[in-house]
Amino acid sequence: MVTYRPVFDPEVPVDPSARCYDLHSHSLASDGALAPAALVDRAADYGVTHLALTDHDTLAGLEEAHDAAVRRGITLINGIELSVRHDGREFHVLGLWLDTDNARLNDRVASQQAARVNRAREIGRRLDRAAGLANSYERTCELAGTDAPGRPLFARYLEQAGRVRNSRHAFNRFLKQGQSAFVATPWCTMEEAIADIHAAGGLAVLAHPQAYGFTRKRLRQFLTAFKSAGGDGLEVAMPGLTRQQTELLNECWQYFDLQVSAGSDFHSPEQKWLALGRLPEVPAGAVPVWEGRLSS
Repeated sequence: MVTYRPVFDPEVPVDPSARCYDLHSHSLASDGALAPAALVDRAADYGVTHLALTDHDTLAGLEEAHDAAVRRGITLINGIELSVRHDGREFHVLGLWLDTDNARLNDRVASQQAARVNRAREIGRRLDRAAGLANSYERTCELAGTDAPGRPLFARYLEQAGRVRNSRHAFNRFLKQGQSAFVATPWCTMEEAIADIHAAGGLAVLAHPQAYGFTRKRLRQFLTAFKSAGGDGLEVAMPGLTRQQTELLNECWQYFDLQVSAGSDFHSPEQKWLALGRLPEVPAGAVPVWEGRLSS
C-alpha cells in the first residue's frame, strides 16, 4: 500500500524510475479549482508520472494540459467523465485514451454541454427565487469562467453570496435531489456513452462505484448492465475506501472480468483528505487499464 501524505513534502525525493498513475482528475474546464496547466504542475510535484484529465463532459482543458505535461515531463492521457442516465439515476463513466478528433465523440460532447448549459440556466433561475438572489446563473458563470457551471460552482457562489455556510450546506439546502434548485438533466444513456468512447478508441471505466450507495446486490445488477453495454473497467484504487468497500470491488472486478483503474477524483487543493497520486496499489492479479496502452 502507498502511504498517504496529505501535503506534499519537497524534502522527500520521488523515485524517478517509479510509475505513478492517477487516471481521474478535474480542472477549471469543468468543476475543478485549478487551471489545466496548474493541475499538471501539481500532479508532477506529487510524483504522478501518468495523469488523465477527465473533466465532466468536456475536452476543453486537454490542449493546455498537454503543453504543461510536455514541459513537466509527464504523460497526459486524454480523458473525459461522461454523465449518463440509467434506471432514472445519474452515473459517471470515464473515457480514457481518447482520440479527441473523433467526430462522434465531439458530437456527444457538444450535446452534453448543451444539456449542461440548459441545466445551469434553470438552476440559476430557481436559485434567484429560492435564495432571494439576482442573476445567479450569470454570477456563477463569471466565477467559473464557463457558461456551463456545475452544482459545485453554484455552491461556491451561494457561499460567497452569504446564503450558506459551506458547499455541503448549499447542496443540502438548495442543490441536491429533492431540493428547490435541483434540476435533472437528460444525459445520454450508458450504452451511448460507452459506444462513443469506444468509437474514439478509448476504454470505458465506471467512476467511483462506491459513491452511488449501492448494496452488494444492486451493484452487481448495475455492473451486469455496464458489462453488457461494453464497459471495460472499474475504478477500484481510490482514496478513503473502507475495507468492506475494497473487498466488494475486488469481488466485482473478478466476477465481471473487468480491468481496474486508479484515480483520486481530484478537484481542489482544499480536499485535504486526498492528494494527486496518493492511491492504494491496484489489486494483485488484476489487469490495470494501462497495461498494453503505455510504452513509456
